[in-house]
Formats: sequence, C-alpha cells, structure tokens
Amino acid sequence: MRTRLDTLRRLVVLYAAVEEMHSTELQRIAAAVRETQHAIGMEQEVARSARINGRGALLEGDSVGWMMAETRQETAASRRRGLERIRLEREELNEAAREQYVASRLKREQINRVFDDIAARMNIEEERRIQAAADDRFLARRRWTDSQEKRRDDPRMKVS
Repeated sequence: MRTRLDTLRRLVVLYAAVEEMHSTELQRIAAAVRETQHAIGMEQEVARSARINGRGALLEGDSVGWMMAETRQETAASRRRGLERIRLEREELNEAAREQYVASRLKREQINRVFDDIAARMNIEEERRIQAAADDRFLARRRWTDSQEKRRDDPRMKVS
C-alpha cells in the first residue's frame, strides 16, 4: 500500500507541475494580449495626433503638411486594424489557455483529494493494526495470568 501512496504522491507532484506550466503559459499569453492592447492604444494616439496636425496644417493652408498628416493617420489606422486582428487571435489563445489552466487546476485538486483520502485511510488502517496488536498482547497476557491463577487455585496442585 505504501508503494501505491508513493506513486500517488509522485502523481500529485506531476499534476502540480503541469498546473504551474499552464499557469505560466496563461500569464505569458495574457501579457501578449496586454502588449497588443498597448500597441493599439499607441496607434490610436498616433492617429489622433495626425488628425490634430492635419487640422492645424489646413488652418495654416499647408497642403503638404495636411497630406503627410492624412498619410500618417491612414497608416496608423491600417496598423491598428492589423493589431486588432492580432489582439483577437491572442484573446482566443488566452481563453484557450485559461480553460486549460482551470482544467489542470481542477485535476490537481482532484488528485490531491484522492491522495488525502487514501493517506487518511492508510492512517486509519495502521491505527487499527496497532490497536489489534495491542489487543492481542493484552488478551494473551490475560490468558496467561488466568492460567497461572488457575494453577495456583487448582486443589490437585496444592500440597497440604
């Protein structure tokens, strides 16, 4: 039974390692999603800045400045659309990683409960064995003392 418990203990450690691996993967993918969101925010800021510069160029009558601002705005919008696609892909990966992590966490908790239950049962069995051995020793001693008392009290054995 001990070998089974040792095997189960190794399995618990393995499940914990798998959970840790999935947790790390989830953190890595979540960081990639945040990075993409940050890049989208930066592109939105570039586009906003280009709109402001374009308006300023229009007010000054600077058509070349306005064209450059329009080009920057269109480029930023194009990069933002590309980043949005990447963000959506990464969010899908993030959701899959989250599900995988939750599943591995549940499995680890289940194996921990199984291990704890088996260890508790083994402890109870060991305590029963110890108690049974103590009861057997007590009974053997009791029989021996009873037989000794019978010998002493047996009239045939007495010499008068």
